[in-house]
Amino acid sequence: MASRTDEMVRHLKALQMNTPDIEASAVVSVDGLIMASQLPADVEEDRVSAMSAAMLSLGDRIANELKRGQLDQVFVRGEDGYV
Repeated sequence: MASRTDEMVRHLKALQMNTPDIEASAVVSVDGLIMASQLPADVEEDRVSAMSAAMLSLGDRIANELKRGQLDQVFVRGEDGYV
């Protein structure tokens, strides 16, 4: 029987295979820990997960401070794509 992590990785692989626009993916806990990932080998998982958790926390705090309701999404748009 596959572990939960193995199942998440399997789903991430399938997501990337079936959606050509998705080049990498990860499931990150709110405390910044990698649960599962399909990131390129040259990407530091721990660093990405910590920054992702920080962005989520800040987005939540900003939405709350500006009374915009519950946070729906946080993303970064760069010249070469979205995060």
